[in-house]
Amino acid sequence: MAIVRKDYPVSLDYILEELSADSGTLKPVFQETLSIYRGGRYDEAFRFFADSVRSRYGKSFAGLLSKMDRINPYELVSQIDVFIGIIREVRTTEAMKQAERRSLIVTVFAAASVFTIMINFCVVVVFLDTLSNLQFYF
Repeated sequence: MAIVRKDYPVSLDYILEELSADSGTLKPVFQETLSIYRGGRYDEAFRFFADSVRSRYGKSFAGLLSKMDRINPYELVSQIDVFIGIIREVRTTEAMKQAERRSLIVTVFAAASVFTIMINFCVVVVFLDTLSNLQFYF
């Protein structure tokens, strides 16, 4: 909305209406935030949104919403780009950590398999040779 209507100022009221119309599970949260915002309790509306979503993305988005009426559309677009970049970076980092964990698990199982084969080899070579020597003495 900010990109399409960047030549015209877009109010937070309009944005919250559009978000509540297009959202599924967050529709009641957007509607209640809009109701509190229209009541003139701006800080409480953003706090309510952040508390209702209960994630760091919700807190960041609430911070972005709180700035919306105070900055011009061009700055808003850059703020949204930064917000999207942060989300992408966090998701990429989480995916890399998960891949690293999987890699570590596979490495541990591979090392355990090699260790088991080495133990088996030692048992077969050493103990069979020892058994044959013991049979020679007894």
